[in-house]
Amino acid sequence: MQFNKGLLNQVQNMMSKMQQEMGKMTFEATSANGKVKVTCNGLQEIISIKIDPELLKEDPTLLEDLILVATNEALNKSKEAGNNAVAQMMANMNLPNIF
Repeated sequence: MQFNKGLLNQVQNMMSKMQQEMGKMTFEATSANGKVKVTCNGLQEIISIKIDPELLKEDPTLLEDLILVATNEALNKSKEAGNNAVAQMMANMNLPNIF
């Protein structure tokens, strides 16, 4: 099977552009009614964690759990956006039916 180099370059350019755009996007999630806030970018990199000082007086395992909940939610939002971006990119491409 021979690949169309022009199409391959187009896909590579679109993926690069999509990665740049995802890196600029931010996703935020909270737990404990907003007392723990985690922000990540579209590349699933954690860029910020904010904790209400009142929570520092609580049991450390509670705080750890609250951070995990908010972190996983933020990352899931980012992954969902990435999946949607890839699906949209593929829908916009005029790919030949190879199957």
